[in-house]
Amino acid sequence: MKKSMIQCAVAIFLFWSHAAAAQFASNGSVWIQLEAQPDRPSALHSIKRYMRYFGNVVGFDIGAGWFGVALGPYEKDAVEAVWQDFHNLGLIPRTSFITTGTSYRSQIPLPIVAPDEPARPTSPALLPIATSSIEAITKPNTTPAKLSQPTGREVLAVAMVPPGTIATSELSRAKQRENALETEQAMSLSEKKYLQRALTWVGFYESAIDGLYGRGTRSAMSDWQISNGYDETGVLTTLQRGELIKNYTRLLAGLGFTQTIETKAGISIRVPNAILGTPKYNEPFVRFEANDGSVIKVILISQTGDEARLKALYQVIQTLSIIPKDGARKLNKSNFTIEAFNGELHTTGFAQLRDGHIKGALLVWPVGDNARRERVADEIFNSFSTLPGTLAEATIFENGFMPKDLLSGLGIRQPKFVQSGVFLNATGMVLTAERDFGSCDLIELEDGITAQVVVKNTHLAVLETLQDIAPEIVPEFQSLPLRAPRHISVGGYSYGGQLSMPTLTLGILQDVKNLEGERDIARLEISTLPGDIGGPMYDQNGAVIGVLLPNPKTVDRQLPSNVKFAATWGIISPLLQQANVPVAPAVSNVLMDAIDLSDIAKNTIALIKCWN
Repeated sequence: MKKSMIQCAVAIFLFWSHAAAAQFASNGSVWIQLEAQPDRPSALHSIKRYMRYFGNVVGFDIGAGWFGVALGPYEKDAVEAVWQDFHNLGLIPRTSFITTGTSYRSQIPLPIVAPDEPARPTSPALLPIATSSIEAITKPNTTPAKLSQPTGREVLAVAMVPPGTIATSELSRAKQRENALETEQAMSLSEKKYLQRALTWVGFYESAIDGLYGRGTRSAMSDWQISNGYDETGVLTTLQRGELIKNYTRLLAGLGFTQTIETKAGISIRVPNAILGTPKYNEPFVRFEANDGSVIKVILISQTGDEARLKALYQVIQTLSIIPKDGARKLNKSNFTIEAFNGELHTTGFAQLRDGHIKGALLVWPVGDNARRERVADEIFNSFSTLPGTLAEATIFENGFMPKDLLSGLGIRQPKFVQSGVFLNATGMVLTAERDFGSCDLIELEDGITAQVVVKNTHLAVLETLQDIAPEIVPEFQSLPLRAPRHISVGGYSYGGQLSMPTLTLGILQDVKNLEGERDIARLEISTLPGDIGGPMYDQNGAVIGVLLPNPKTVDRQLPSNVKFAATWGIISPLLQQANVPVAPAVSNVLMDAIDLSDIAKNTIALIKCWN
């Protein structure tokens, strides 16, 4: 029985092989890639094995030290039928796929196969077919029919089904289910889980990936069969399983997914090692980066911590160049999720807080390859599990400083400018200095809160947040005329957000007018930094009496570095009235020490970033 089947199958394979090999590859030619091997000896071994059954086996260097084993070339309009025929008989791997060969470089020399080497079609690398399925379409000593003008499945119908034999498609629904159950029972638990993942990916299955085929899995199989024009039995046949996983697996071919255990990070995860280099450890991340220098990255997150640390980590990650500004992201008490994209890359990921450990993963993928990105994300995130242990504490959490250019080996996005502002009320509206906000593609406060300009004048702007935000303290504003000279303080993110909290700078209000005699623009003697621009000026009672302005641009004179200017109530009040934003008036006359004033600044000052 088996010998006759093999002879019949080989006759068909030789027909297809020689018909394709009769001409060299052309622009319209394609290949069936069987597998990819990580080195030349392994590729030659595979080629030698396949040459026992096929006459058109080829091998190609596909880069990064990997080699592809393929059949071809074939014409585009015929290759799908060829692939289906070979796949249905189980003599090519279920992960094989059709390719135009764009990744193929130089062809590697073929090995010599001794003529007396026996063929063994039950090679472990090939998907086996149950004997009962073979018996349904073959008989002993069947002679293949003459092959002429083949049309894909019609070749099998003519050559493989002798008179009087019932084809699988003609079996009763009960018999099909019986045969399908027989082959399904031979599947391993991992194979059953794999099939559930494939059903999930095409949108038919939503339950646990556990390899247990209960009501949910059977319902998903039934729905898939109905959707694809098959009899509804609730049990997929070998052919149907192959069709289901074809697109699911072909997108991952050549990526070399392997389960990787990172003991330092305490994470186990499947990683496409064929395209990624060795891991690099920079707390709080383990980075796998593309061998070819592309944007592809897999980044593991591992730290000890609590809810506050999770939030801090989320804020730090927002600064990375691999996290574009567009896209959805969400922070909860015990986890966060990120999906961010721009014209170059698409980043997805998550982190979870469990038992004092924060662990997660990020995938960075180039834009324009969504189908493969989604499949890769499925493989990575579905395989994620935690183990004991975490990376050492990251430096950023030890000293509270944010680096300027690189964080744990990853580039930090740089905004066009950063300045400060002061919250006006409990709804999160912010008063700041006007500084070319019209050139910003995005205005952002801390925690990724976006904002927009509501009103502005020559010196100031009022911002409105687009998400809910509520400051812990609403500042008081002093509207009485100012006296000079007097001691004042200016609060702001002096270092552009490199510190997690604003700082206070002490100075003197020298005059209630600027150098040109313009009232309501006070002249200060104070050593502020660019990040302080837009921040509030406080009196000694902790009330806001002004907003720090950028120094006027002059070409014919240079002011001393400690000469600064601030807009006071005469300019602030009309703008607040225009925005219809009431503020709390100052009522306290109690002098505040530096600690109390720092607490007010910490809870009332906003960090503002302008992004292009």
